[in-house]
Amino acid sequence: MSDDKTKHTADDVDDMAGADARNTADMHDDAPETIAYTIDYGDDDADVGAIAGIDDDARVADGADGADATADDNTTADAVGELAADLDMSTTDDDDIGNESGTGNANGADDATDDATTLSSTLDRSIRHGVHDADDAVFRSYPMLACDHVTVDDRKTGEHIWDGLTLRCEAGTAVAILVDGDDDRRHNTLVALLTGFLAPKSGRVLTKTTPFTDLTPLELRGHRIGAILAVAPLRGDLSAAANLIYTMDASGRNFLKPIPVVAQDLLRAVGFGTTDDDTHDAAARVEDNAAVASADRSRTLVRDLDAVDAARVAVARAVATDPDIIVADEPTAALNDDDARTILDLLRAQVKTDTKTRTVIVVTADPDVASCFDDVIDVR
Repeated sequence: MSDDKTKHTADDVDDMAGADARNTADMHDDAPETIAYTIDYGDDDADVGAIAGIDDDARVADGADGADATADDNTTADAVGELAADLDMSTTDDDDIGNESGTGNANGADDATDDATTLSSTLDRSIRHGVHDADDAVFRSYPMLACDHVTVDDRKTGEHIWDGLTLRCEAGTAVAILVDGDDDRRHNTLVALLTGFLAPKSGRVLTKTTPFTDLTPLELRGHRIGAILAVAPLRGDLSAAANLIYTMDASGRNFLKPIPVVAQDLLRAVGFGTTDDDTHDAAARVEDNAAVASADRSRTLVRDLDAVDAARVAVARAVATDPDIIVADEPTAALNDDDARTILDLLRAQVKTDTKTRTVIVVTADPDVASCFDDVIDVR
């Protein structure tokens, strides 16, 4: 009986165990689903596999991103290459554009240096093998005085006096314009054009890049051009000094010294002669018109001067306003050969002085006079 009891007890234990198992299962079934995954924590193989899968996915994603970035870089490189081709300019290889920024910047700097070196070499070769040196090239770009297809008609007859006249006088040169001695009309018209007394019907007369028509008479003949005319170059009723003072006063320019003192300096510079003031220190010189007129030589009326002294005063008057251009019309017509050479040398000396570089233009019908100058423009 004890065996039955024991067996019964064992069966009871089994039944109880089964009931507990079923109750436990029921409890799991009723539990929230959010804790169902916790059974995976004990599965070491599953954890390792999941982690490995995540790493593989990340590497694949990174590879895809890198491929996209490379494709973008290549697309950018192609676009830059096409743009450079369109502009006809030199660029680096497309592959270099996709390199790291440091390398790209270094290559760009090297290319810029190479381009600058090439440009510099080209300029050097152009200067070495050109017809003119660098200074001439600058001067020839902007002639000090030029006629650009100038046409002038006779107002009465309509006949062309000058038709399409073109010439250029460079800065820092002495130029002779040789005209026909038998055609005074063309001669006088040319002088009037070069000194701004006459405007052309068409075309332009320019100083550097400025047409004469853009300048007032005061700006033109008071500042930029000093004229020595064949007819009445000076006022005969004034003294030598008074002619210069009159011109400087009319110009409206400012001078570093009093005008009478400047007049005396100019007369001495052209070799007009000496005065009593030359024996005194410059600081003791008087500085008004009356004192200047008291000088023996400078107070002589121009009409009482000999031809060469009058010519010297005319040169001094032309440079009195410190112009860039001197235009002289037959400056030696009334002089003998020796005096003519003296005045021509004096005119050439005005091209380059201690303080100024000018253009000196002489209009003449005398081939011998024209031959004394650096350049000869024959318009006969």
